[in-house]
Amino acid sequence: MVAKRRNIGEDLAWLKWWLVLLVICLAIAIGGYWASLYYRGQMRQLEFGTRSNFNVIFQEVTQIEESEQIIVENIDRFNLLAENRLLGEEDRVSLLEDVRRIRDNFRLFPIDVEIREQTSHMLDYEEGVEFPEEFISVRSSTVLVRLPMLHEEDLSRFLNAFLNAGRLMVTTSCSIASSSVDPADALELVVHQVASCNFIWYTFRRELPSNDLEFDEFAEQVF
Repeated sequence: MVAKRRNIGEDLAWLKWWLVLLVICLAIAIGGYWASLYYRGQMRQLEFGTRSNFNVIFQEVTQIEESEQIIVENIDRFNLLAENRLLGEEDRVSLLEDVRRIRDNFRLFPIDVEIREQTSHMLDYEEGVEFPEEFISVRSSTVLVRLPMLHEEDLSRFLNAFLNAGRLMVTTSCSIASSSVDPADALELVVHQVASCNFIWYTFRRELPSNDLEFDEFAEQVF
């Protein structure tokens, strides 16, 4: 009986260690399972985040490519506007110098030039552009020219040179009046006619938006 009790005790001791080992293995297995689930969830979140970031980056790259394409398509136009002095402030001294040069080239009579006050108007953006980075203003000035002439060809020469001097100058009216000349001086180099022409001088300017002003305040202004 004693031998049998010892054998049962030894068997229980032996089974106890195997049970402990089994519990440890089960704990490791369960921990590994939950760790794999957590890892899988993290990988899915990472994959989702990566895809989202990729879509955002792809959209930004697309926008950059479209912007570059717009710049490439319009850079020549911008350079042409800059060369023709359509961007920036009016250079009135330069205009008067051009008139003087035209007069000297064609040996015209003294020319009277009057440049009146400048007005400004903001261009409207297309629908969908709510907060533009800058505005474009169209500025205009009325230019009055009084040209004494020997004959009509003086006016033709002046207009051809004046309107092709690299400015956006639009003719609004031009009239010719005869000068009171003595018939005895008809063949003399004196003023026989006087041309009066009105022009509108347009320029464009880039305007940064102001936080202190409403857009309505960008209406027509006088300088």
